[in-house]
Formats: sequence, structure tokens, C-alpha cells
Amino acid sequence: MVVIEREIWFSHRESIYEVKNSEFRWTDKKKVWNWDHCTISFARSYKNDQLIGVVRSSSNTNSKYMGDIPVNVRYMLGFAIKNVVLEPKIERAIEWGGPGDRLILQLGLDHWIWDWTEEGDDTKKSYIYELYEYIGKELANQTIERDNLFKVDVETEQDIVPVIYQPAVDSLKNFVREIHCSKPEKREDGSYEIEVTLIFNNEELRKHSYNGVLNQIYEKIRRELYGRILDVESFKMVIKPKVDDISDIADISLIFKGIYSDYPDKCHNLEDDNIHCDVDNAPQHSVAYYFKDKKHPVIFINTSNHAMAEDDNNLRLWKWEYIPWVKDAPVKFGRESRMSINERFMTCIQCYFLFLIANKL
Repeated sequence: MVVIEREIWFSHRESIYEVKNSEFRWTDKKKVWNWDHCTISFARSYKNDQLIGVVRSSSNTNSKYMGDIPVNVRYMLGFAIKNVVLEPKIERAIEWGGPGDRLILQLGLDHWIWDWTEEGDDTKKSYIYELYEYIGKELANQTIERDNLFKVDVETEQDIVPVIYQPAVDSLKNFVREIHCSKPEKREDGSYEIEVTLIFNNEELRKHSYNGVLNQIYEKIRRELYGRILDVESFKMVIKPKVDDISDIADISLIFKGIYSDYPDKCHNLEDDNIHCDVDNAPQHSVAYYFKDKKHPVIFINTSNHAMAEDDNNLRLWKWEYIPWVKDAPVKFGRESRMSINERFMTCIQCYFLFLIANKL
């Protein structure tokens, strides 16, 4: 992957979505959305060799949950670049209805990158033209390595820690608050597993919310039963060390017991809720992508009830990019186990009540 650091504008044509009474749905209306302060990098899909444009942006805000401190919220959107790219052109302000002239490069039917230009500028010396030449050469002669590694310039983390992606529209009420990786536990076959627990702000049921009534009932039940309205989900990473060097990683696989988003015949997305695949005898799933290096498998939260998988089922939506170890992350990064987190929220009486339920009273 080639990482381009300079900021540009990014525009894409997409359907307008609605979130009404906690229900997410796409409409038939389309709109061109313009995003500033973006960077773009390029990769080759390990699945089909397609050239992929990866757009990232970020914003700074203060997080009360984190202790009223400044955090950096990161976003990511990827799209395929399939066709021959035409030379950038100048669009006058009167043509596109903007505040000034721009030099714009179209990347397929629904994606554009652009920057401002003024009379007399040498467009062939511009950054947009530089990108045009680079993309054209890459489409004609593949030089980017075909792999499944997200090469991103962030600080390094030596421990095995996942990077989490979640549809950014869901972040309105349903975003990740904490990410915990428990102490590794050794397995009989010589591998070891790490339990990863995500704490979400809330859980909004989309399709079955019944104008929000079910969400209110669900919230009350969780508060009474678990002492919280936060939703907690866990999955496991199974790490196999190399035979000749146990300090190095041979393979990582993922177990999503009861929270896998994909049936064999359907991949569920944000419009779906009540998705609980891999309930019995949960299999190990191969990692589809890694972030920065082979120590950081990528996980995608795909549905409104936080079912997840190793691949992205919401390709049309911007994602929140949760990198737990960076200093300005909008999430708390810890080492608590699921049991410890549950105990943090529950009173002794509630624990006893759950014990009675588990043992059928």
C-alpha cells in the first residue's frame, strides 16, 4: 500500500439513509457528499487483485466518558477503482455550485478527489495531477503488493491487539466505549487464546424496535439484570506460535461464539438485528485483514446488535476506526476479563439472581 499524506477533498455519490425511531434504512434518494481534510492511500485486494482507494479522515473532540479529555475520532472508507481514470479537469464554481474553482479527478462513477485551484495555476504540477498519474500507472502495471495488510502510519504496539471498525452512523448512540484484551490463556494444543471484550454505549435494535418502544424495554431489562445500559460483547483470538520460535506468530484465528454476523448463505449488515450466529460449537475463522502488522487482526462490527465478523458487510458506509493503543483514541484500552467487567456492573443480589436463573431457580 502506498500512503499519501497530503490532505484533499473527497466526494462520493451515495443513497441517503434514515435513522428513525432507532431503525436504520436506505432510501431511494441519492446525494453527493463532500468531505474535507481527507487523505487517500491505495492497496490491492488480496481476493481479486482490484485496486482499492482507502480514504481516511479524522476530527478532534472532547470525550466525557474518557474523563473530559480531547480525543481524535478516526474514519475510514474504501472503494474499488475499476476503470481507466480520465485526466483531471477544472470545474468552475458556477458549474458545480461551490464557493470556488476546483481541480477534480473522477475515480469511477461515484467517487471523486479534488482540491481548490485558481486562475493561472499549473494543474500538471498539482497534487491531484500527481495522483492521477500514479493511479494510471498502477492500473496499467501493478506495483502495489497484493496482501491483506492495512499499512497505516501510527505508533507501534507490541502486544496482540485487534483494531475494530464500526459503521459511523451507528456511532450516534451505539459506539464502542472500551476495548479489553485479557491475559493470554494456554490451550492443550500449544496455542493460546486472548479474550477480547468490547463495551458499547448502548444497543439499538433497528428492524424490531417498534418505534423505539422495544429499545426502552430492552434498556430497562439490562439495567435491572446487569446493573448497566452498556452492552458488552466478547470474542476470542486464538494465536498459534511458530514451532521454531514460540515468540513469533504463525497464525491467528477468531472465535465469535453467539455473535457472528454471517450465516453460510448471508452476510448481515447494519439493517439487521437479533443476529447470533455460531452459537453451538463455534468454529475458528481465519483473519481476513491485519492492521499495520500481523499482531493486529481487523474486526468489523456489522449489525445493530453488535454481531461481528472478519470481513466488512457495510461497504457503503464510513467506519469508525478504533485503534485501542494510540494515545488520543476515543476508547479506553484495558486488560479486564469478561467476568471482571460483569462484576464491575453487577451487585451481589444481581449476581445471585443470575445464578438462580442459570440453575433454573
